[in-house]
Amino acid sequence: MSTYYVMAPPDLKDPVASPHEADRLLFIADKFSWGACVITLVWLAWNRMWLILLAYLAATLSLELAAALAGGAAPAVAALAVSIIFGFEGNGLRRWTLERKGWRLMGLACGSDQTEAELRFFQGLQAKATGMSAASQPPAPIVRASKIIPRIGTETVVGLTLGQETNR
Repeated sequence: MSTYYVMAPPDLKDPVASPHEADRLLFIADKFSWGACVITLVWLAWNRMWLILLAYLAATLSLELAAALAGGAAPAVAALAVSIIFGFEGNGLRRWTLERKGWRLMGLACGSDQTEAELRFFQGLQAKATGMSAASQPPAPIVRASKIIPRIGTETVVGLTLGQETNR
């Protein structure tokens, strides 16, 4: 299950009121970014992170020059290390860049993918808007690829314990 930061633009009114406003929210995954690791310059330009791009170029250039003076495999190891570090920190830097532009953090959402996280987040927003607690609302439907339910006898298996039979 992944965690997503939900970012709202500075001029967002009410995401529950209209679908157009809800579409303007940005869900940023809190996980390793392969794009930031493999094609860093393109990823930075695509996400319009100009200040980070300049800092990345300055840091990479100075590190590569220092590694070149060391000789051997040092330049390759330095480039690999910078790419891996940037893969881990890329989405955090993206969130930081948006906050500098005036975007605000609306909350966190969890889900197995972005679609499930969006469903859970908007269900919680709608529950707040209607004054209902999230626990009193029916859970959001989760579409699973398999209809296999693990069983021991007539009991369904829930984690490492037996749970009550549920109808699906």
